Amino acid sequence: MVKVQYYLIPLLVLLIMIGPSANRSVLGHTFSGDESASFLTKVEMIKIESQLAEEQLSNNVTLAKDHAEHLSEHITANDTEEISERNSRLATELNNTLTDFSNAFETGTPSQSEITDKVTNITDIIAEVVNTRIDEEQLSNDTVKALVINDLLGETLEHYGIALGNTEGEHESEHDENMTSSHSTDNNNNESSNIVDNANYQSAQAAVLRAIEIFNEIKPDSNTNSTELGDTFNALKEKIDNKAPLDEIDTIVDEKLTSLLNSIFKLDLVEEGGEHAEEGGEQGEDESNT
Repeated sequence: MVKVQYYLIPLLVLLIMIGPSANRSVLGHTFSGDESASFLTKVEMIKIESQLAEEQLSNNVTLAKDHAEHLSEHITANDTEEISERNSRLATELNNTLTDFSNAFETGTPSQSEITDKVTNITDIIAEVVNTRIDEEQLSNDTVKALVINDLLGETLEHYGIALGNTEGEHESEHDENMTSSHSTDNNNNESSNIVDNANYQSAQAAVLRAIEIFNEIKPDSNTNSTELGDTFNALKEKIDNKAPLDEIDTIVDEKLTSLLNSIFKLDLVEEGGEHAEEGGEQGEDESNT
């Protein structure tokens, strides 16, 4: 009996140590760096929209409601299924929490304290979902974070275009697939800097600000391009704050930011003209899975 216990104890310790990773492998596939970055971008946008709704509640209830309605745009049925693969309870709670937040604006004007509590609930459930959905090594991987920055630039372009009067999808960016392409500047609407949709304008401002914050967290001080990339991000933010035409925003993203992100983080993004960055291909993919 003593001998049996002697062998069982190390076995139990081993099972406890490998349990979480084994559970993830059994319950769902391992997500690539690109997939993780895409999901993390959705998380960032949910946080942004819920916080903007909270901020605007006391100033403009209509804007607050618009931001609340945007929450549902970022989580798809496929996302819910992937979360459910690993934790069905969290998938249900996330959907219920987001729906509860949006519904709070449908029955009148909610109180500030009510919305603040609901934003806290969203933040808490999102944190649980991220820890369940994204592997720990990818959460701390700079390549994945850089891909999130790129996706946030895509969100910035999309929301800014809508803010200037483009219909959703008219100026749809390919950033969601971690690539950048040239954007049409023939549309006369792009020459106008009049904001026709303030909620989307605020979302664009918040998205680029979050991209800058993430870059500041991961920028390599030893890379000579880091300063230039930081300055270019600030120039983009200033252009958006000053309501510049959309083609000017496109130029900064397509001709400068994408190239610098490729150079520093080897992301293999498609640059202006459809060319991939040199040496970016396999290295970026390998780094995002380490």
